[in-house]
Amino acid sequence: MDTYDHALLGFALRWSGYGGGDDYIFTEFGIPPRVFYQRVLWMVEKRLASDLDLTMRQQLREHCLAKLTSFQEPR
Repeated sequence: MDTYDHALLGFALRWSGYGGGDDYIFTEFGIPPRVFYQRVLWMVEKRLASDLDLTMRQQLREHCLAKLTSFQEPR
């Protein structure tokens, strides 16, 4: 993982307990929240976030999935 990926994970960890900080994602990283959560989820599921313990990875995974679900448009 590069420094950008570490920054994404750090942001996700800091803000996951406060709703995610979606209003700051684009200005901080230049990507929309949906892409942010997809990328963080990918890193967690591919175990690239090896410095996180299993519990923290699971919590972050659940947070990302919940956020991605909330972005889906109603049918």
